[in-house]
Amino acid sequence: MKNIIRNLFLLFIMSNIISAQESNFILSTQHFLPYFPTYIGNGYFSLSSSQLATTASESYMIAVYDHGKDDIPRIACLPSWNEINYFNGSKWLNDSAKDLMKDSLEFSSYKQTLDMYNGLLETSYRWTTGQKVSELGVVSFVSRSNKNLAVIKLDLKTNFTDTVKLLFPLSEREPVKRMPLARLEKIEPDTSGNWPKPWYPGFISVLSAASSSLDENDINIHMLSKCDGRNTKVALAAEILFENLQKPLITSQKTPGTASIEIKFLAEKGKNYTFYKLVSAASDNTEKAQTNIEKMVRENCKQARAVGYNKLLTDHKSAWNKLWETNIVVKGDDNFQRVIHSMMYYLLSSIAENTDFSLPPMGLSSSGYYGHVFWDADTYMFPPLLLMHPDMARSMVSFRFNTLKAAQDNARKNNYKGAMYPWESDEIGEETTPFFAYQNALRENHIVGDVALAQWQYFLATKDTNYLRQKGAKVIFSTADFWTSRVNYNKKKDRYEIGKLVSVSESMKDVNNETYTNTVAKINLEIAQRVSDILKTKKNPDWEKVSKKMFIPFDEKNQYHPTYENALPGTKESTEFWTSVAPLLSFPLQLPMSKTAKRNDFLNAVRGLEEIGAGANMGINFLPIIAAELGNDSLFNLTLEKTYKGFLRAPFNVLAETHTNHSVNFITGAGAFLQQVIFGYTGLRLTEEGLTKNFEPMLPKNISSMRLINFSFKNMKYNISVEGKNIKLEPLR
Repeated sequence: MKNIIRNLFLLFIMSNIISAQESNFILSTQHFLPYFPTYIGNGYFSLSSSQLATTASESYMIAVYDHGKDDIPRIACLPSWNEINYFNGSKWLNDSAKDLMKDSLEFSSYKQTLDMYNGLLETSYRWTTGQKVSELGVVSFVSRSNKNLAVIKLDLKTNFTDTVKLLFPLSEREPVKRMPLARLEKIEPDTSGNWPKPWYPGFISVLSAASSSLDENDINIHMLSKCDGRNTKVALAAEILFENLQKPLITSQKTPGTASIEIKFLAEKGKNYTFYKLVSAASDNTEKAQTNIEKMVRENCKQARAVGYNKLLTDHKSAWNKLWETNIVVKGDDNFQRVIHSMMYYLLSSIAENTDFSLPPMGLSSSGYYGHVFWDADTYMFPPLLLMHPDMARSMVSFRFNTLKAAQDNARKNNYKGAMYPWESDEIGEETTPFFAYQNALRENHIVGDVALAQWQYFLATKDTNYLRQKGAKVIFSTADFWTSRVNYNKKKDRYEIGKLVSVSESMKDVNNETYTNTVAKINLEIAQRVSDILKTKKNPDWEKVSKKMFIPFDEKNQYHPTYENALPGTKESTEFWTSVAPLLSFPLQLPMSKTAKRNDFLNAVRGLEEIGAGANMGINFLPIIAAELGNDSLFNLTLEKTYKGFLRAPFNVLAETHTNHSVNFITGAGAFLQQVIFGYTGLRLTEEGLTKNFEPMLPKNISSMRLINFSFKNMKYNISVEGKNIKLEPLR
């Protein structure tokens, strides 16, 4: 009897522990407002949330871009595939969605939950019109176990008996109203003072669409579409399933750009009805050239139907749960733990292994920044993935290798040698910066070094010599060659300089010897020499010649790094630089400097933070890393809170780019935040000698301990534990 009681007690304790852990993966709301959409995705395609979960939501797929006339290439929004509409005999449900930006008397008992551990979005509510009350529950997921599949499940119960209808469409979206960003010299407000919104998604035109309802076991819809101005085609298919219906009337419907299935039946009071919309999506940019994507998505749907919802859900959850075997666990602050999990979840939802594609600043959540790939990918989002999921990180560096020829063509076009990676890249690696910001494309050249550094970091973390020889070295050597042609030799001062640059702090244009750019160029040249030594290849002698005499601006008298050579302190430009850029010299560039210089650079940044505010989320996330390295716990905690508080948007912890704008979901900031956790709190650095302890660990004030679980380094798995000033790296067998 005692054993039984003991076992029951242990079971109770364990269930509470598991429940507490799972609660740190749950984000939920019972209110329609405030509402900033979350998204679900599998690193291949995605679905943005909506309040009712039945209205048409934005969806994006990797490497699917359009290119409209006089416009720039931009990530395209897939035709609408998630919508399910419900007619209760009096009104269509989705017509009521228009009123959700204000208090609506039609809806009650509302709840929407993002389950990050299982990759699920669950929504439930009561919809009341007149005397009719309908209870709806929607479960949505984009399958992590089947990259081409998404599933919507809708449960329905009514307090009345009447004939109702459900509509399941695949639909072309409204054509976009384009701006001529390929030739527009500036963006200005209209006569009413309203600024245009250039981040609209690319458009996909429907070529053909059809639906079929031969019998209750074969209800399907399929569609083929094409990206404007591109040859990229997208195929969609859907299978519709249901439970508990008696003699439904099923009809196929078609209008221009839309195919749908309508199910009409007698809903009985108090009876439960369940519907499933299984959707498959693929593009010919993401599948093998010989694949018939129309046939593939239709077969995928049929196979999913045969497998059944429960197995599809179980497999999806298992795949997400496996991802979470690599985790960051902190003790002492549940809210902070949820923030960490949010950052990890949003990053993982936009990336997958074996895609050979990289990450835009908003990932697959929206068309923010046109879906272009910036240095954000290489400098902010790549490093945390490298230690958590190196197979996903490989997709990102492989993208840069696969677009090397485009970068080399870009260099030749601009009269340089080697590879000049574009400031804003589309899916084929071409320069896609809008004309009004084209000075960035020409002169914000630090991205060339950022790309090279990521290739080197991949080798340091994996020791994958085959990748280095076949791909990484080619990127590193070609980017190093770029710098040998981009520099100028100052004979009088016997040094190499770089003129006419756009700074990382982009308000500074046409500056000479911008400190970050010169530093990353020098590092790029040094990396090329080291890689040549490792692979025993012939070196370009200019790499060493230029790197040894590359000028790095430094104020010897006051012991700090200025914005650029001869920059005046106290200016707005200098303050912006110190706040968002100077910390990058210490991390991730690890520029050798005295502790005094490191402290002065850091204190200048903190002063700038107080004077001009936080700015962009990506810019300040590395400040706590420097504070920890300096051993300053008060400034560590001060700057740490500023890196996420004020940026998070309710109810799903999505990051805005700044305190004042609502540009979400900014996963550049998520990657930067995770680097703060991984490298700042542990004191670890990725070096050629290994994952080395460079300084004492430092944990946030409310955190008693932290564990980095199942992290990867040199083909080994490790648990890394931090408690107080103690750190332990435990290899997993």
